[in-house]
Amino acid sequence: MNDTTENAFEKAAAFQKIWMDTFTRMAQSGFSLSPDSTPPEFLRQMRSGIFHALSKSWEEFMRSPQFTESMKGMMDNAIAFRKMSNDFLTGAHHTFQGTARADIDSLMLALRHLETRILDRVEDISTRLDQLEQRLDGAPRNGKASAHGKNVPPQRKRKTAARRTKATGKQS
Repeated sequence: MNDTTENAFEKAAAFQKIWMDTFTRMAQSGFSLSPDSTPPEFLRQMRSGIFHALSKSWEEFMRSPQFTESMKGMMDNAIAFRKMSNDFLTGAHHTFQGTARADIDSLMLALRHLETRILDRVEDISTRLDQLEQRLDGAPRNGKASAHGKNVPPQRKRKTAARRTKATGKQS
């Protein structure tokens, strides 16, 4: 026999041993009670003993290396099956010239990166604009105060007046 068959037999033997221990404990709990207890009390003690034996055996079983190895194997197989089915369905979508979930996921990821880059750039421009405004607010100017209470440079006044003259045909 090969190693995998022997390994399977060893796991089955360990599993069988756990169950035999469980049934032995359950049987012992039923016969270890005192004979002078009343029938309802006797049944309660028997039920309690059986539940205790079951809980102890399940605790041992779930902590056994065989159980943890089998659970790990099942999880690995489930993950592999999920990947295989996703690849198959993606290929089927592409065969019929459709969009697959992987295509949409990659598109969404690219949009998130683009959004992040744009927001970073806008934030950088906003910071630079704030710095320019601080410099301009601190610098002395040769012009009148605008409607906002800030000084307007003379060049801007001339351009604004020229625009008004063009639009209305009158000079101010």
